[in-house]
Amino acid sequence: MAVVCLCSPSALAQQPTDSLSLQLSEARVAASRRPAGISSSVPARRIDSTAFRRMAITTTADALRRMNGVNVRDYGGAGGLKTVSVRGLGAAHTTVTYDGLAVSNARQGQTDIGRFHLDNLSSITLTVAGSDRLLTPVRNIASATVELQSVGTAPLRKGTHLAAALSQGSFGMVNPTFRLTQSAGSRTQVSIGGDFFHARNDYPFTLKNGTQTTQERRANSNMQVWSTEANLLHRFTHSQLTAKASYYSNHRRLPGQVVLYTENNNEHLEEEEAAAQTMWKYSRNAWQAFAAGKFQWQTSRYADIHPQYPGGASRQHYTQREWYATGGASWGTNGWNAAYAADYAFQNINSNMPGSHAARHSLLQALSLRYEAGPLKATARLTGSLYFNKTKDGITAARDAHRLTPEASVVWKALKDNHGTTLHTRIYYKESFRVPTFTEAYYYHLGSQDLRPELTRQLGAGLTLSAAPSSTWWPSLRLTADGYYNRIDDKITSIPYNLYVWRTINMGRVRGGGLELSADSRWRAHDKHHIFLTLAYTLQCATDRTDPASGSYGKQPAYMPRHAGSTAVAYENPWVNLSISCTASGQRYSTHEHLPDTRLPAYAELGFALYRSFTLGKLRLDLRADLINALNTQYEIVRRYPMPGRAYKLTLRANL
Repeated sequence: MAVVCLCSPSALAQQPTDSLSLQLSEARVAASRRPAGISSSVPARRIDSTAFRRMAITTTADALRRMNGVNVRDYGGAGGLKTVSVRGLGAAHTTVTYDGLAVSNARQGQTDIGRFHLDNLSSITLTVAGSDRLLTPVRNIASATVELQSVGTAPLRKGTHLAAALSQGSFGMVNPTFRLTQSAGSRTQVSIGGDFFHARNDYPFTLKNGTQTTQERRANSNMQVWSTEANLLHRFTHSQLTAKASYYSNHRRLPGQVVLYTENNNEHLEEEEAAAQTMWKYSRNAWQAFAAGKFQWQTSRYADIHPQYPGGASRQHYTQREWYATGGASWGTNGWNAAYAADYAFQNINSNMPGSHAARHSLLQALSLRYEAGPLKATARLTGSLYFNKTKDGITAARDAHRLTPEASVVWKALKDNHGTTLHTRIYYKESFRVPTFTEAYYYHLGSQDLRPELTRQLGAGLTLSAAPSSTWWPSLRLTADGYYNRIDDKITSIPYNLYVWRTINMGRVRGGGLELSADSRWRAHDKHHIFLTLAYTLQCATDRTDPASGSYGKQPAYMPRHAGSTAVAYENPWVNLSISCTASGQRYSTHEHLPDTRLPAYAELGFALYRSFTLGKLRLDLRADLINALNTQYEIVRRYPMPGRAYKLTLRANL
């Protein structure tokens, strides 16, 4: 919101000639935030906390499912693992960042996005082919980047501010959160927050076995999570310093596969994580610079309790540590900008399992160059990756690896008229390099030190049209279309044996392409009556091209649907706001060979939401009610892990 003070000549003439002050009338001019990705060199989509409400989004996984090209593997319920793959490249090709720095899992190489609760996030941004920023940590230049921004990094505000929320829902879900923000002078802000999440996840589901259908209830799926974090923000004259410390603890049981009429499973998992990070950013004239560091400690204690094991249980304990540092600088003049950044990371892992004491040194460097002139923006980048592995206990270390990977992109503003209509076209090429994770290389009985690194080549082109067809009743319209072709060599594929064990192989060569379409629009039906519409459709065609004699040759990889899409409509008014959403996916297979009994049928899930805000003095109250999977659709995203049926969620949020 911008405020502009205006005063006419006639008003000045009416003032006394000896007056020392003027009383100026005020006019307010409001402008909408420019949507992310309009002039980006790669496809990008941003959903903020306002859009969470309008799109009837209830979880972080749900938000990502609304984005083009995203496959979320969801094992059902709040306690199920949820990982993200973009354009079929695999979850390990997706970097998840939290407040600017990557969230690392050295053992599995993929982040469980279910641990990030929506109430603690201010926005989620998906960039399909790495960050569009010229100066950024090198880790963030991945095949895909999911940027999570917490509410604890809100802009500097004076005074004391308190926010609290309570959510309650089906299957024993309860989630209280709080956040206290305090400014110290005009340059410093401190915040502390935390949340507790508990759910039984004992949802009913329909089980079909041939011609017989029974009603069952999910078992061994309860969870209990504690998390807390503290944030510091301090602004200098030309720079800014942020710091964060966080702790996360999750005690849960792992739901097993439902095979016929049994889901005999007594697996337990306790996870803890402590992390501290700091980042300094500098900007003055043509120079920009940043430096950041992070320490992350994770431990997991897994137990499978069953009489078949000696002592009645199989227990696996893992501890991971990571030291990470990154920094860089950029300089620009006359339309030219150049940037250099470097990352160093040391990761190690130890366990009570044989041969699982491993360490890795990583050095990543990126040199970037960008030229902007009028409607043209061209970017080139070269990334160098070095990985050095070592082990203890006399086992063979995974292969060391090194690679130079280029990327280039061009954005052209093909149209801009006097009514604000713009058309941006883009084309990009990118190579990315991924080494096997510790689990893929060393996991007892299932890992292989001989796994080869993956090399991915991506070529894409697209366009974005932004317009305001009518300033009175149709103020916003945005359309995007993107096509792409991917070539993956030595693809590392993970097939889940259960929630904790994955089978990994070098699949060989995978070729794929796709089309992504999206639309966002807003209509003003009447004063204070607005209608919002979002649409997304994804077509993915990927095939295994390794061995013509294999059963998977020419077939879509496991768990990748050919067609997927989502839509949401919101009606905001002075009374009660309403949102309707639908997420759909075509059929998939749980194996690469596409066997008849591994087919997962298509599904569509419908949701409704009612929400309203109230102001009582300085207190703002937000009320929200969600009906999730309103038609009680029975479906699976991962085979033999049924998803919840109809459920509700009630949320009360207070801000002071």
